[in-house]
Amino acid sequence: MISRRGLIVSGIAVGGGAAFFYGLQSLKDGDAKEKFLKTTPNSYALHAYVKINPEGKIIIAVPAAELGQGVTTSIPMIIAEELDANWDDVTYELAPLDKDYGSYIVGEVPRLLMDPGIMRDVARTVLYKVSPLVGMTITAGSTAILGNYIYLRNVGAMTRSMLISAAAKRLGVIDTTLITKNSLVIHPQSGRSLTYGELAEEASFYEPKSKPKLKNEKDFSIIGKPIKRLDAPEKVDGSAIYGIDIKFDNLLFASIKHCPYFGGKLKSFDTNSIKSTDGVIKVVRVFDNAVAVIAKNTWIAQRALSKINIKWEKPKEENFDSELARKNYLALLDSESLETLEEDNNFKESWDKTSSVLEAVYETPYLAHVCMEPMGCTALYEISDGQDSEDAKITVWSPSQSSSWSKSAANEVAEVKSDNVQVYSTLMGGGFGRRAKMDFVKESVSIAKQLPNIPIKLTWTREEDTTQDFYRPDSLARLRMGLDSEEIMTALDFSIVTKPINEKSSLTHPMSYSAYNLPPKKLTLSEQNNPIPVGQWRSVSMSHNGFYLESFIDELANRLDVDPLRFRLNLLKDKPECSRLLEFIGEKSKWEKPLKSTLDNSLRGRGVSFIEAFQSVIAQVVEVTISKDKHLTIDRVINVVNPHKVINPDTIKAQMESCSLEGLSAALYGKIKVRNGKTIQENFDTYRLISLRETPDIETYILPQGGHPGGIGEVGLPGVAPALTNAIFNATGVRIRKLPISESEFTV
Repeated sequence: MISRRGLIVSGIAVGGGAAFFYGLQSLKDGDAKEKFLKTTPNSYALHAYVKINPEGKIIIAVPAAELGQGVTTSIPMIIAEELDANWDDVTYELAPLDKDYGSYIVGEVPRLLMDPGIMRDVARTVLYKVSPLVGMTITAGSTAILGNYIYLRNVGAMTRSMLISAAAKRLGVIDTTLITKNSLVIHPQSGRSLTYGELAEEASFYEPKSKPKLKNEKDFSIIGKPIKRLDAPEKVDGSAIYGIDIKFDNLLFASIKHCPYFGGKLKSFDTNSIKSTDGVIKVVRVFDNAVAVIAKNTWIAQRALSKINIKWEKPKEENFDSELARKNYLALLDSESLETLEEDNNFKESWDKTSSVLEAVYETPYLAHVCMEPMGCTALYEISDGQDSEDAKITVWSPSQSSSWSKSAANEVAEVKSDNVQVYSTLMGGGFGRRAKMDFVKESVSIAKQLPNIPIKLTWTREEDTTQDFYRPDSLARLRMGLDSEEIMTALDFSIVTKPINEKSSLTHPMSYSAYNLPPKKLTLSEQNNPIPVGQWRSVSMSHNGFYLESFIDELANRLDVDPLRFRLNLLKDKPECSRLLEFIGEKSKWEKPLKSTLDNSLRGRGVSFIEAFQSVIAQVVEVTISKDKHLTIDRVINVVNPHKVINPDTIKAQMESCSLEGLSAALYGKIKVRNGKTIQENFDTYRLISLRETPDIETYILPQGGHPGGIGEVGLPGVAPALTNAIFNATGVRIRKLPISESEFTV
C-alpha cells in the first residue's frame, strides 16, 4: 500500500525546495512579484497576489496560514470574483515571505471599534497605508478574511483593470467599451475577445488603477457560492505538503526531549547507551532545557533518545500542583489584590439599589491544543569554511501561523543577517493558536546550527506535544447580578482568577461588548503567576468567559422564571439582527415542543446559548439524553450563525462542525493536570477527545445579514459548553458549573 508521504517527490517541498532558496536570496522585502514568479517562470505576475500563464491558468498567492479552515479557497474566491475569472482556471500557491503580503487587519480596526462616520473613514484610510509598513503575516483571531476582504477585492479589481488596458491596446478600442467574463476580455460591439492568458504578458507591464471600481455585490457569481476546496484533491492524492512531509535526498531527522518540569533545565546527559546504534548521527543540547538526537530517520532518533540517561535540574516550583492551586482561587475573589479591568461610571450607584443578589461560581481547567500534526520544523543552516557566522544562511520550512514570526525566531537563533533568512510556509494539521508560538522553529534552527549544511527535520512526539504546550489557562469566575425589589437587574459584578495570556483586556470579553442589554458592570481580575506556560487557544478568553456568561444568563432566567430562550430575546429586543438568530433556532429546534421521550424513560433536555465574537454572531442549541444511571448522550447540535457576508458556505459549515466537536471535547473531557511541576497527561489515552461514535447530529444554518464578513473559525466554539450544560439542567435540574463534565456526577 502506498502511503501518502511516499507519494511526495523528493526535494520539491514547498515553493520549490532547497534550490528555490538561492533564487530568492537576491530578492528583498518588496520584491513580492519576483518571488512569486520563481515557482512558475513561464507565468506573468500582474500583482503580488496574481500571476497568469499563457494557457490562462490563474495562480493566486495565499499568505494566510492554511490550518484546515479553507483560506486556500476563500482568498482565491475573493480575488477571482473581482477579476471576473473562470473558477476552473484558478489555483493557489502559498505566498512567499514578503512585507507586501502583510495582513490588512490594521486597516480594519476602525471598522471594528468605531462608529460609522467621517472619523472612521479617515482612520481606515490612514491605517490602510500603515498596514504595508507593518508587513506582518499572521493568521490568528479569525482575521484572515475579516482583516483582508476589502484589500483582496481591490487586488482582483486592479488586476482586471490591467487586463482591460492590455486588451484595449491590442484591439485598438477604448477600454470603457470592454467587458470581462469567465477569464475573457470581450468587445461586445465587434464580438472579439481575448483570453486572460493571451493578455497576461502585456498586462503585466501596465500600472493598475489605484482606485478600481468594485462590483455591486448583487452581481457576485463566485463569492457566496458553495465552491469546492482547491486543496481537496492534493489532500486526497497525497501531494499536499504538511510540515511533517518535507523531504530531501540528504534530509536528516531529529527527535527532542524537553525537561518535563516547567522552568527546569537540562543538567547532563550520557550517550554511552547508544554509541553503537546504527543510524544515529549526533546528539545535541537544545538551549538549556532539551536534548535532541539527529538520525537517519525519525524512528531511530526517537528510540535512541528514549535510551539516553538524562538528568534534569528541577526548578524552585518543582512541587507545583494545579489542583491544589485551584483550591485557593475562591478566596482570591475577595482579596485586596483584585485589579479592576473595567467599571462603568454608574456601577456603584446601581449596585447600591440592589435588594438581592444572584451569585454563581464557575471553573474551567487548563486545556491542551493537541493538533493532529505535532509540532515540528525543518531547518537548513549553511556556512562555508572560514565564513563569518553573520554571513551564514538559514532556511526554515515552517508549519506556523506566522511566517513573519518564523523569520524573526530563526534570525534570533541563527544570528545571521536578516536578508539571509528564508522561510517557506507549509500546510499544517491544525493550529488553534499553538502554532503562533515559535518554540519549535527556534529549536529546529538550534539543531541545524549544530550540524551545518544538511537539512534536518525536527518532529516532536505526541507526548512532547502534549506536555510541552502553551495551555489555555485555567480560571475560576464569580458572577453576581444585583436585583432590586421588583427583581429587575441593577448591576453585574464579574471577577475572574486566572493567568492572563498577554492582553488583560481580552478577559472582559464578552461582558464589555455584549449585545445583551445588561446593567452597569464591574470586571475585576486576580492575576496568577505560576510556572505553567499559557497561550492562545481557539477563541481565546471567550472559550471560558462564554461558558461563564451564558451559564449565568440561564441561571438568571431560571431565577426569574422566564424561558431561557425568551429571556435572551428580552435582552436583545433592541438588536433585531441578533434576536433573529434566536427566533430562527427556536423554530429549527422546535423549542416550544417537548423532546420525544425514550422507551426507557430517560431524561431529555435542550439548552441554548448566544455568542457575539470575532465580528460574527451565533445561536446554538444542544439536545441531550440522560439515562437513569446518569449516562449522558449528546443527540444534536444546532448552529445558526450570522457571519454578515458569506464567502463560501461550505467552509462556514465545516468550521461550525469543527467548533462543535472541539467545544464538546473540551466540555466533556478536556483537562490538563500539573502535579509535582509537570503535566500528567501525555497522549490521547489520558487526554481524551470526542470519538466518532459519540458525535451527535450537527446542523448548521447560515443567516447572513449583510455588511463586512466576520470571523468564522472560532465563534462557534464558546457557546457549545454552556448550551450543553444548560441542556443537562433542563433535563435533570442539576447545574454544571465546573468543567469537564466527565468529572461530574454524570458519565460520558
